[in-house]
Amino acid sequence: MKKGKPSRPVCATKPRPQRERPTPRWLKTSELDDMARRRCLMILSVLSGTTPVSQAIVEADISRATYYQLEARAMKAMLQALMPGAEGAGGGEPLSQQMTRMEKSIAKLQKEKRRAERLLYLTRQIVKPGPMTSGKGPKRNKTRPSTKRGPRPSTTPRRTQTSPSPPPAPSTPMAAGTVAR
Repeated sequence: MKKGKPSRPVCATKPRPQRERPTPRWLKTSELDDMARRRCLMILSVLSGTTPVSQAIVEADISRATYYQLEARAMKAMLQALMPGAEGAGGGEPLSQQMTRMEKSIAKLQKEKRRAERLLYLTRQIVKPGPMTSGKGPKRNKTRPSTKRGPRPSTTPRRTQTSPSPPPAPSTPMAAGTVAR
């Protein structure tokens, strides 16, 4: 048997009273949106059992379906934030630092965009417009009729005969080697 403090009795006669949990410090910061803070406190109070769902939805003036949607979103976000490796994604830095980092990133991207636009402008100044091919290579038949939609009508206008054509000149050769007279 160990010597030192006397051991406590194993079964106590009355249960120990539960102490009130203070509101977390991160919920008291000014960087969080008020509505998000209220929703978070509502969901945590329901999940901890201090407030029933019916009372929470009456106090928040929302429907039961909306509450359960908010709860599901909160649980997904909490699970995603608590996954291993989530710390490196910037989830732990304050919003002001995130904003500063994002503004620097925006400035860098805008600078790269201006550089690319200037390069395109200069390239267009140097390279003048002209043909895209050298003209060598297989010739394409531009007037090839389509076989899918059937025969196409001719694009040239038809000649109409208003009067009979004049007889051929006497020296004009005819078919079969005969000469017209």
